[in-house]
Amino acid sequence: MILAFCLAFILVVGVFGYWQITPFGNRSLIFSDMGTQYVPMLTDFQHALRTLDFRMFSFTHVMGSNLAPTLTYYLMSPYNLIVLLFSSENVPMAVTIIIMAKIASIAATMTWYLQRHFATTARMSLLFGVAFAFCGFVAVNYFDLMWLDALIVLPLVAFGLDQLVRHLRPAAFFWWLLASMLVNYYLGYMTCIFSVCYFIYLLVIDRPEGLKTWWQPIKRFVVTAILSGISAALVLIPTGLSMLQTAKGAPYAANYKVEPTFGLEAFGQFMVGGTNNSQRLDHAPTLFVSSAIVLLVMVFWVHPAISRRHKWAGAGFLTVLFLGLWIRLFNTFWHLMQAPAGFPFRNVFFFSFVMVILAFAAWQAEPREIATKFKWLLPTGLALLAIVGSLLIPVMLRLVTGHSSRMMHYYTDISRVHWTSLILGIIYLFITAAIIFGTRRLWRQWLLGAIVATEVAGNFILAMSTSEFGHHDVYTRNYMLEKQQMASVQAPKGQLYRVNNENSIIKRAFESSYKSYNDSLLFDFYGVSGYNSTINDRTRKTMHRLGLGSDNPRRISSGGLTPVTDMLFGVKTSVELATIGATTTTNSSYVGMGFAVPKSLTHTKLKFDAFGNQEKILQALKPSKTSYWSSATNKVDQVEHSPYWAGQPTGYTYQHTMYFTAKTAGPMYLWAPNGAIKYSTMLVDHMPVGPEINMNQHTTLINLGTFKAGQRVRVRFSAYDRGADLGLELKTLRRPKFKQVVKTVKKHALNLHITDSHWRTELTGSVTGTAKKRWLYVSLPNDGGWHAQVNGRQVTPKRMLHGMTALPIKAGNNDIRLTYRVPGGRAGILLSLIGIVAFSGTAITWRWRDKRASMKNGHFKKH
Repeated sequence: MILAFCLAFILVVGVFGYWQITPFGNRSLIFSDMGTQYVPMLTDFQHALRTLDFRMFSFTHVMGSNLAPTLTYYLMSPYNLIVLLFSSENVPMAVTIIIMAKIASIAATMTWYLQRHFATTARMSLLFGVAFAFCGFVAVNYFDLMWLDALIVLPLVAFGLDQLVRHLRPAAFFWWLLASMLVNYYLGYMTCIFSVCYFIYLLVIDRPEGLKTWWQPIKRFVVTAILSGISAALVLIPTGLSMLQTAKGAPYAANYKVEPTFGLEAFGQFMVGGTNNSQRLDHAPTLFVSSAIVLLVMVFWVHPAISRRHKWAGAGFLTVLFLGLWIRLFNTFWHLMQAPAGFPFRNVFFFSFVMVILAFAAWQAEPREIATKFKWLLPTGLALLAIVGSLLIPVMLRLVTGHSSRMMHYYTDISRVHWTSLILGIIYLFITAAIIFGTRRLWRQWLLGAIVATEVAGNFILAMSTSEFGHHDVYTRNYMLEKQQMASVQAPKGQLYRVNNENSIIKRAFESSYKSYNDSLLFDFYGVSGYNSTINDRTRKTMHRLGLGSDNPRRISSGGLTPVTDMLFGVKTSVELATIGATTTTNSSYVGMGFAVPKSLTHTKLKFDAFGNQEKILQALKPSKTSYWSSATNKVDQVEHSPYWAGQPTGYTYQHTMYFTAKTAGPMYLWAPNGAIKYSTMLVDHMPVGPEINMNQHTTLINLGTFKAGQRVRVRFSAYDRGADLGLELKTLRRPKFKQVVKTVKKHALNLHITDSHWRTELTGSVTGTAKKRWLYVSLPNDGGWHAQVNGRQVTPKRMLHGMTALPIKAGNNDIRLTYRVPGGRAGILLSLIGIVAFSGTAITWRWRDKRASMKNGHFKKH
């Protein structure tokens, strides 16, 4: 076990050293979700641990959110504590160490499991453990580091099932299954499904007597699995209730079709270099576990010493797991009833796990004993299938075009075959076959160890080959600079208001485009934007319908803020960062974190119309015969068709030049609900005005600038179609009228203060109501966890403006107290305690009965 850990650690050091990843060089793993999600989350996690801030509602996540689903999905791994050994600017280096430790741990637990499952101390088991630790899933998804814990725990869950089936001892299965759900509930759910399959497999091979000996293990398996699930309730219930409020709660019919998800090209995935980072969002299942493993799996089915019962059980097991990859309906079931948004086939490592088990069984049986014909037929057959599958990709693309848009996109994304890698993989395959079938056992062990080590490390290197690594020295330097600048605009301790950072300095450390959604996590300020899979969808839709940018259900940008939404969302300060210093602007429309409003506003419905929604809100706050938003006049749109923009080829082939006249003086915004515009090309009188975060082909309010009444303005942009101006609106905010609204609202504004506590999320403030303003709008997302008191009396928060919070108040002064409790938190803790106590009692009862039965049997034997 220790040797396996050390060998895997040395190999991953070699891989990261080859690519000069920090701390072995100046490159950093800040690309894809690692740079935009995991590093910011771990930095925020580090800050929370160091300041002992364990409040479960965080204002640094989007506009404030329940932390439960974020913690349970991203941050429950004990390996994350490694970040405490590093400074905040060196969290990317800590991430490298965490990944290395996790991969080495996978090898260690897999080796330990193999030795106990097969009752052997053979050192070759460590090679099989290392092969699993470097399987295709790990090589392609290693930077999704929260998933790696599932591979560490999986062999331990399997060991627990071994103990249950063979010795009727359920404790190890209970605790390790519970651990799998606690460290990552998402892959823990998959582990539960796998446990059922593995349990049936064990019954077949370890209890050949049949059904008469199955009743006791089946009963104990069902009871133990249920009680383990109940014991995980402290994670599952709060997370489940929170996830129902994300976009993941909505089913999509296409995910439940009975259709294939890949073709024969998947055989190429058994070879080295089958998938690299550029294909991470869409690829065939990453089946690689080394040529030795796949050859030995084939040996398993033709080996004369392996029983037919064992072969059928292994074939059935792999078939069930294969169907979970291949059939979309089953694949969706494995993925918690939701198709993955990128990074597909997240359940493939279970297939790899079973391959390693069957391969080790074949190795134990001596692979040289198979018939001579199979020694060349097996590698040749696999090589031919891999080649044919790759050659058929363009044929399959033509066949699925017009029949399945998903399969068409899939085959388009994988259409570039890595022929060099495939040839290398075939060479490895035949060299491995020669070693397994043509050398003596002592030499075979050393040669096979060398070939597997170079192959798995080589596959990892090839998988990383197209990664856009960041620059660690630039990151650390600019992180400290940005941290210093953001410190000057952070809300002082106890105060609550939001800050809009309009750009980012650390983006220079990124080779890929950096999207600063989660800068508030990196620099510990209360922001507006956010990006993760657990965003409350009502909050996101509220912000999007008021003009803020959202290119998918997991992201919301502060781009699109206007003075109106600054007022609604409590944005006090806007800051533009630069290496020479930050430019800070205090928003004149800021009034506080809420204000008294008339009842009519609580009934206002938001549609997908930013100008219309903001107008309705302003009219409810201060009715006016004249609109607050003034439309531009004399609009003329000239369109040219050209495949080039600024001399470069483009897919946005319609070039629009739009002229219009500002009717009133003030800031003008553009709203294009058809989502056909490439905002990054948008110019206003030769000045770029596109948002900081890419929103091309999506919808967000674009600030075109401030103009005088009667001023003629020209806007140029490229678009996806000729009718990009369909529904497009250009409007100016009448600032004098809007200032009157701000002045009125300020008289009844709410300033919230955060109670000093390490555990309790509590806000206090006061507001003055009037006879006509008997409701308080609070700039907090309404997710069901807020408990409110007004003047010491409990009141029920109401949802308004689709996803924000309203409280009933009275005329005169109102003392407000808001306390957050995680929905389902108390029930989850109670059920977990019940589950653990129930299992403990049940396990003691079973042991007592087993001991009594054993004594009884022993007594009868004596007579």
